[in-house]
Amino acid sequence: MESRSAKKAIRDILHIRLSEEQSQELYHKICRFLVEKDEKAYINLLRLKYSLLNDYMDNDVCDYFIMEYLLDKMEKEHSLILSAMSYLVVYKS
Repeated sequence: MESRSAKKAIRDILHIRLSEEQSQELYHKICRFLVEKDEKAYINLLRLKYSLLNDYMDNDVCDYFIMEYLLDKMEKEHSLILSAMSYLVVYKS
């Protein structure tokens, strides 16, 4: 995952400005959550990424779409978890 793509997707979808490091951290937290709680969603994510890369899509664009997919899924199905993760990433010291 390109950190600038994740950062841009988070800014566009959640309207939160994060550093590249924070956006990567949020991406990894979401992926870990999906692996543990919603394995099917994570498998669908891998399929989507593979199909985008297989269509010779630019890596940055592919990563943006992947992060957009993750954020959309989390907002629809696990909005409280996404809020908690975002809060922890932004305000951890």
